[in-house]
Formats: sequence, C-alpha cells, structure tokens
Amino acid sequence: MKKIAIIGSGQAGCILAYALVKKGYAVTLYSDKTPDQWLNHSKPTGTACLYAEVIDIERELGMEFWADDMFPAEGVLLESARFASDPEATSMMGRIEYGRRGGAIDQRLRIHRWLEDFEGIGGTLVIESVTPERADQIALAHDLTVLAAGKADLGRLIPRDPFRSVYDRPQRNLAMTIVRSKSGQHVRDWFSDRTPYSSTKFDFFAEEGEYFWVPYNHKTAGPTYGILFEAKEGRGMDRFGDCKNGMETTEVARQIIRDFAPWEHHIVDDIEYVEEDPHGWLTGRFAPMVRKAFGRLSSGGLIMPVGDTAITFDPICGQGGNFASRSAKYLAEEILRHGDAAFDELWMTEVNLGMWEKYGKGGCELTRIFLEKPSEATQIVLDTARKDPRATDAYYYGFPHPESIVPALTDLNVAQAFAARYDITQPGN
Repeated sequence: MKKIAIIGSGQAGCILAYALVKKGYAVTLYSDKTPDQWLNHSKPTGTACLYAEVIDIERELGMEFWADDMFPAEGVLLESARFASDPEATSMMGRIEYGRRGGAIDQRLRIHRWLEDFEGIGGTLVIESVTPERADQIALAHDLTVLAAGKADLGRLIPRDPFRSVYDRPQRNLAMTIVRSKSGQHVRDWFSDRTPYSSTKFDFFAEEGEYFWVPYNHKTAGPTYGILFEAKEGRGMDRFGDCKNGMETTEVARQIIRDFAPWEHHIVDDIEYVEEDPHGWLTGRFAPMVRKAFGRLSSGGLIMPVGDTAITFDPICGQGGNFASRSAKYLAEEILRHGDAAFDELWMTEVNLGMWEKYGKGGCELTRIFLEKPSEATQIVLDTARKDPRATDAYYYGFPHPESIVPALTDLNVAQAFAARYDITQPGN
C-alpha cells in the first residue's frame, strides 16, 4: 500500500488522514502543534459552522462525538439595512437544509481529540513545524504528499491560480469573538422572540459591512455565540485594528452593535467575553484565493492542496469549513479509486478539476455574490424569499448546496423563474 504524507492537522488534514488510514493506507500526519497545544494554546480557526451533511462525513469516519448535544444552527435570521440604525431594516427567516441540524463545535476541541486518537487507529503522528525544505524531503520519502496547512505561509508552495481567483486583495477586515450570556440565560433565548429555530443571525449593512452571530459550542463554556465581523475597509464597522485581547474585541463588538442595530441593545447588555479563554478571539485579513492543482518542489517532487490550502474562502458565506471536509472526503475517494497507479501531474490536475466543479466553483461564486452589491437577479431572489417561506427555505438551502441557488442569483431569466415558482409577480411580467 502506498505511503501518504499529510502536512497540516486542521480539519481537512485530519479528515483525509482518518479516511485513508481506515482504508489501510500508511499515513503520516504532520502537525505543528501537539494535541494539548491545539486545545489550550491556540486560537479558533473561525466559527467553522458545519452543515448537517458535512457533519455526516465525520460521523461516517467515527470522528463525531459532539453533535447530538450541541447548540445547533437550524435556521437563519437575516436582517438587511441601508445604513446604521436604519428604521426600515428588513428581516428574513428560514431553515437551513430544511431543518437538519448543523452547528459549530470548537475546532480546538475536535482536533485535540482526533490527534489524540490518530495513532490508536493505525496512523503516524509527527509533531513538527514543517519548512519548505522539509516538505521537499517529506515528498521524496512518500508516494503522495498533501498540503493541508490552511492559510499558513507554507501554502505558498502551491501557486495561486489567477484564472479562478477572483480577488487579489482582502475584501473585508475580519474580527471574531466568542461570547456568552452574563445573566445566565441560555444564549438561544437572545433571538427566540424573532425565530422559532436555533438560528445563525446575519446582519447586512450595505456600504459598511456585515456581522454574523453563529451558534457555537465552546470547548469549556459550552453554548455560546461566535460573532464574526466583516468590515469594509475604512468604513464605520472597521474598528478592530487596535484590539489586543478578547475583552477589547468584545467591547468594540458591543459598540458596533449598539450603533448599527440599537434594537438589539438588550442583547448587547447581556453579552460577555468567555474570559477564561485568552485565545477565543481573532482579528485579521486575507485575500480569498484558489490555488493550482499542485506545486513543484525544488527536488522536482509534487505536493497537492486540500481544504483551505486549495481554496481560501472569505468567511462571509460559511463555505470554508464545509469545503475542507468535502474536499478531504473527495480526495480520499479519488486516492482509493486510483489504486496503485502513480500520483502524477495529470492525476492531480484531474482530481483538482473534479473537486473544483463539484464543491469549489459554486462556493466561490456564492461568496463573490455576497461580497458585492446585489445584481438585479440576486435582488429578485431576495425579494421573493422575503415574501414566501417556501422560497426562503429554498434560498437558505443554497448555502450548503450553492449549485441549487447560484443560477438564480446570477441569471435574470432563472431568477424570474424562481419568483414565478412562488407566484411572486415581477415588473414587466
């Protein structure tokens, strides 16, 4: 059986490693952190809210230990405003995957458990901060080397694909903080007067940016919310540049929500940072990117990407974590199907193209749509979804399944057909 190396122990790397070990491959997983460092000394890698179908991937591999008891994401409450404190802000409520339960389990908790168990199922775990030179040595010693290093600098080993990468600079300045109720009420009650579901809350403010409340299951605090801010550079929401810790990030978050959504002051007054976790916050920015099918190392060896290394998504549509699991599963299946043949350039190119068509292209297009001003087609779909709950559910189904909604969001004829399906009359019809 062929020897496979996976550099990077995030979600995609772990899922790929487990899938291959369970099929009998000799897999070495390289992690730059010990399990304890992942759990106790690392920042979260985002909210990583996964759809139910993606959680099923972990369940099938025997990697899922938390979903039955999690604070779930069952629906979405979307509020759209023209400007801060807009008195005519509109709202739209619906289900994700028609009521199936997704959710965000603290990535640090999951990876800690997976790394602790990995050698017990037959894999080899190496704790090492791999350099480009070391990656070259690893590639020479294995039949296939896969890079699952997320957005880390090591990703530069695989060139950016200029034809599939829409952007060459960051589209938003990002911040995230994990908060709970300081009054002791369950965080699901914050929005219970507006939605019957345990919901993700989206807030869109036209020229300013967006923020998202994501049901989050913290490693020690349990049910919490991860609040993710997507601030347009230089606009009123772009205030996190000087934050040095979670308390400061949370205070800025409070100020923004008070200014932009004063109708939520009662929630703002109740939130507090999960202060026992010094790492439960993030600030930063990065350019969304699609990388090529492989990189060629100095020795001539090849290294191929998976997960965030293959496609770095802006988090606005929640595609990154879900693509990580789907791409890892897809790659594992292609490796198994390839048998004993060589993992050459042609195979890597074909696999990458298949992964792009099945999971990457639609997610990138959906993300682009949300980063930019709504087109006429997009506006028709949104107007329809606001008026008919069946259309709302169909619209939100497009987040885990972009192929189901992107055509309507981008093609005027398809958008009009979407509206007609729900008996919403369009101008000129």
